[in-house]
Amino acid sequence: MTTATLPATAPSNTDVNDRTTHVVCCNADLALCGLDVSDEPVVPDGVGHDCIVCLDLEDQPCPRCGYTPEGDA
Repeated sequence: MTTATLPATAPSNTDVNDRTTHVVCCNADLALCGLDVSDEPVVPDGVGHDCIVCLDLEDQPCPRCGYTPEGDA
């Protein structure tokens, strides 16, 4: 799965290190957890706090395109 980590929108979270980050696959506007992240910047791994739903789904086949992460094929 080609993934990017994106921070969630939250008015009180102005510092990217305090934001929740999400993972996307084939649709860069929709996180694996279902959150619309279309207006969010891509951030490097290790920045912010990981979305536990995205983390759980990251190693599973993508529900939208069916991409299977390497090693699980």
